[in-house]
Amino acid sequence: MKPITDARVKASHAVMCRSTPAAADRQYPTIGDVLRAGIYRAATRKEMVAAQSIWDSEGGATESSERPTGTPRLSP
Repeated sequence: MKPITDARVKASHAVMCRSTPAAADRQYPTIGDVLRAGIYRAATRKEMVAAQSIWDSEGGATESSERPTGTPRLSP
């Protein structure tokens, strides 16, 4: 086993610890960005619930007699 020199350890440490350009230029989201994203997700969720309700009220979730025998029923 070879002894590790101080210069080799320092060079290795410098390579491991330097920051990458992508990490140095990273932009974090602002409070406004986070709130805007939350409002967008809530609106999208509300639209999906409304669409599901319309689907259910029009009979889209009921079983049909036209379904071939042996075809598994998909659960909601």
